[in-house]
Amino acid sequence: MIAIATGSITEPGKLGPFIDDEMRVVDQLKAAGVMKALYRRAAGPGVVIIVQGESMDAIRERMNDLPFVVEGLMTLDYEEV
Repeated sequence: MIAIATGSITEPGKLGPFIDDEMRVVDQLKAAGVMKALYRRAAGPGVVIIVQGESMDAIRERMNDLPFVVEGLMTLDYEEV
């Protein structure tokens, strides 16, 4: 299954301490084939991510490992393609 995840940054000023960990997990998700593409949104802080997995639940479970999500600094909304 392929989906689009739209990420909204809830507290941009608090991201700094988590950026290195976020990039490490992004690299892991890309290597695992979960994250296919990652784009910054042009209209405000946030991202659009092309993701792939066995099911929407499997995708959500893996994406919930992102430090920005864990720390409550980003929310992700998913739409199946």
